[in-house]
Amino acid sequence: MLYTYPHYYKKFQCIASACEDTCCAGWAITIDPKSLEKYRHAKGGMKARLKESVDWKQKCFKQREHRCAFLNDDNLCDLYTGMGPDSLCWTCKTYPRHIEVFDGVREVSLCLSCIEAARIILGTKEPVRFLSSENEKEESCEDEDFDFFLYTKLQETRDVIFEILENRGLSSELRMAMCLSLAHDLQRRVRDEKLYEVDGLLKRYHNCTARFCHRLASAGLESYSRFETASELYTVFEKMEPLDPAWPERRDGMDEILYGAGKEAYEANRRAFLTANGTRMELLREQIMVYFVFGYFCGAVYNDNPYGKMKLAVAAAILVEELLMAEWLKENLPGRPENRGKAVSVVPSGIRGKAVAAALQEEQIVDLVHCFSREVEHSDENRGLLEDELVKREEFCLKALLAAVIEWKRA
Repeated sequence: MLYTYPHYYKKFQCIASACEDTCCAGWAITIDPKSLEKYRHAKGGMKARLKESVDWKQKCFKQREHRCAFLNDDNLCDLYTGMGPDSLCWTCKTYPRHIEVFDGVREVSLCLSCIEAARIILGTKEPVRFLSSENEKEESCEDEDFDFFLYTKLQETRDVIFEILENRGLSSELRMAMCLSLAHDLQRRVRDEKLYEVDGLLKRYHNCTARFCHRLASAGLESYSRFETASELYTVFEKMEPLDPAWPERRDGMDEILYGAGKEAYEANRRAFLTANGTRMELLREQIMVYFVFGYFCGAVYNDNPYGKMKLAVAAAILVEELLMAEWLKENLPGRPENRGKAVSVVPSGIRGKAVAAALQEEQIVDLVHCFSREVEHSDENRGLLEDELVKREEFCLKALLAAVIEWKRA
């Protein structure tokens, strides 16, 4: 079995009770069938505790005040203490590792939803390298229905996408736009069953910056704007069922802060935000895009929709930046101290006074990104809702998303 993982993967080490946001609280922990059977037949001192702490119907651990029933006051696991590390279910053993399964390949990454993993991922300043190692003890599970040819073309496309995303000689916005356009063009080959054209497509996206910029200039993006597309994305985001009970209080009102006073104020505030945080946003966009592309793009082998996977990555990058902008505006808009946390409209002229306000602190960025990941990535319903809306709605067509990525430069 071949394992592929990012170069920072082995840096992770759980900090257990020292973690300020334990992974054993805020969401239901699903129990795999093998572990459930083990718990059902447990003996000794943990038998009674398991009987009352497992939701056997829903196949998950019960929660007490939104905390796993086995999480003690020291933020340590009583099940681990009482029965040893082998007692942990698959979720608890593997988290915060995300594993994508393909024929003969396992792609393993860290989850942004873990705040310690988020520190590692977002703290990686160099371009991400992907390493591979062979586990000869683990045999590959062959699937006769697996479309290996499509998977190969997805891998080759993803390699080109990584080359584009990590080309720091280009702006992050242009890199995102090129990758979105590439995935759009790939989707047409998948739909029309013309995968034999993919090699030529990839060659055209090598060193095509000038041609692509000309294509953008004549694409007719003027009728779209980041303000409209981002606000529509945020509307979808607000529909998601919160996993963390504390999240709605933090999320609610951000849309009013961002979009409540209209497009002109939004664009003025965005310019001020990028003046203070633009350098960090350049790297953050790359980090978010590489993370989502590695984690999800090749999964299109199971649904024939690589364009949808790329849309998810772009939407995540846009939403993260919008949320960070809202947090920054709370601290920098006139009169904000007495109104902090309330849903108030921004002033039409945007931020007054010194344009260069304090930039967001790295811990603020890490905290918000890990909360976003938890709400989107760890709910099949929430991620499915976002992917469905991105695919089906005209508001999220190629031109709308391209304009959302690059529009601020023309504002």
